[in-house]
Amino acid sequence: MKTLLSSRGLFLLGFLVLIATNIIVLVGVASNRSNEPESQITLTERELALSYHTYEENSGLRLRLDWRALGKEDSYGYTDWRSPMWLNSQKLKALGFMLEDDVDAYGYSNRYKRSIPKEVFIVLEVGGEPYREAVKRAEAVFEREKRLFEGNPEDKPMKDNFERAKRNLEHERLEKTRLFAIDAGLNTQVLREKYADRARYIITRGLVKPGYRYNNKIKEIYGYISKLSVEMIHVPLEHRQMFDSILDNYGFRKNNSNSHQYEVQLAYGQRLEPWIVSVKSRSDKADEK
Repeated sequence: MKTLLSSRGLFLLGFLVLIATNIIVLVGVASNRSNEPESQITLTERELALSYHTYEENSGLRLRLDWRALGKEDSYGYTDWRSPMWLNSQKLKALGFMLEDDVDAYGYSNRYKRSIPKEVFIVLEVGGEPYREAVKRAEAVFEREKRLFEGNPEDKPMKDNFERAKRNLEHERLEKTRLFAIDAGLNTQVLREKYADRARYIITRGLVKPGYRYNNKIKEIYGYISKLSVEMIHVPLEHRQMFDSILDNYGFRKNNSNSHQYEVQLAYGQRLEPWIVSVKSRSDKADEK
């Protein structure tokens, strides 16, 4: 009898915990969506991709917020998309990280590998100067590889490099996300005053961490963005039908890079958490820059 009562008690406790959790979630959602959105921005399939898990299960539909940062180019033209050029040691200090001035100090690299990420406010911009610069970089690499290949068209490695640069430029122009992390801070009001256009700039939370690198005989501290607080966005039931239709033909989409099929109005609320306001199908296949 005691075991039966204990089982009932545990069931009741679990039920009450579930109800309390749902109430907390609903209160949080209501609080986030109270008043005017902190920002409301139009994004496409380039910035809000269907989650990979979507193809494997039908229990829920989510969009993945794709973003990047404009990092330093290495000698091969590659960049670390999570390590923006502006997130240097000076910026890290402004974000509250305690850094030593002696870059050559013993154990420096190991110490920063073990450092704890810090939550700060991240500013994201869609279609701004960082995106245009990324396209310019891809164009410069393409032109360089094109000249080298045309000077020696029988060289297979040069041909491969040219074809790779051509594909990357097309990918940059047509498919890669235009949403870039452009700044970070500790005060949302200060950031919003600096980036006032709420239809162009998103302010959200993210984790930042310092690192240490030794590149081309130069030792330096750098920062990188570990993740944004919310990178997966639930699709409400009222928009599910359109996305289901897209999923039915998604194999075609993956082989047709110039076919962007939806446009999403994404809002961020008082708690800097996003939700989908509206979704619109796109019939045009125009190049977006």
